[in-house]
Amino acid sequence: MNLKKIKKKEKRVKRPQIRKLSQKKANKIVFTGICLLSVASAVGVIRANMVASNFDQLDSQVRNLSESSDEPLETESTYDIVALSFYATSFAKEYLNMDTTADENKKNERLERLSNYLSIDVEAVDESTNQQLEIVRQFKEASVTKVIEEEECLLVYVYTTYEVKQKDKVETISKEMVLPIQAKDQLFSIVSRPYFLATTLPQGKTKALEPVDEQAEVSTDEKAKMEKFLKLFFEKYATAKKQELLLLMKEPIDTTDHMAFLEFNKNEVKYFKTNQKDVQGVQVSVVFIDKITGIAHTEDFSLWLSKTENSYFVNTLKHYFTEKEGN
Repeated sequence: MNLKKIKKKEKRVKRPQIRKLSQKKANKIVFTGICLLSVASAVGVIRANMVASNFDQLDSQVRNLSESSDEPLETESTYDIVALSFYATSFAKEYLNMDTTADENKKNERLERLSNYLSIDVEAVDESTNQQLEIVRQFKEASVTKVIEEEECLLVYVYTTYEVKQKDKVETISKEMVLPIQAKDQLFSIVSRPYFLATTLPQGKTKALEPVDEQAEVSTDEKAKMEKFLKLFFEKYATAKKQELLLLMKEPIDTTDHMAFLEFNKNEVKYFKTNQKDVQGVQVSVVFIDKITGIAHTEDFSLWLSKTENSYFVNTLKHYFTEKEGN
């Protein structure tokens, strides 16, 4: 039996063909890539510069705001009202003291002193050159009544009293002098001519502080004890001995030793309730007498008393009738 030889044909595997790029195409691709990278880098640099610029501007704005906030505005909260009052009244004294009959040396000395207060020419406020009148003007007193803050300056109102002597006639005059003043670094300067207004007092009518209407119920025994304490307290209060007052009240008050306790009417003592536990409110009118003149005067008091082992202690004292404060 003949066996046939079976031959298996092997299939040829096709090799992938490699496309060859020309040198020209390769250069184009490389050049394009470089261009894209360059453009991307340029865009990145521009954006980075913009961000940095914006940051610098923001930082500059923050610094400016910080610096501007550190600069104090010349308002009532930054200038010293006591110093301003002293400045204004000192100028009023120099200005109002004037003698048209004085010699030139004295007139010039006055003008030199006035010029230290002024940003304007001193001749703008010189009244002593009026040769037609022989007047001696003498300063008596001055006090600052109010300060108005304008955009350009402070208007300082000074209540002044001065005496005018002309020949045999003497007249006392009161006027409101207004000084336009600028304040800078706690220094002051008059920047325009002073002017005068009629004296006006801010008078008005409001409801008076009255004693309590509804009194707290206090036993007769407690009333007697409190009245005894009040007499002792106001005797010590009038002597102005602070060390002794320390034993009787929480915050001792500095009083003058020129007065003495005289009396208070027990029938007019008022008692009121407080919001504090074991604290009794008392209102009383006390009569004191001046040791020098012998003149008597009456003062009103509201006291918050707490009970001690043997007596009472003043927690709070007000120099007027009230039951609202001190609770």
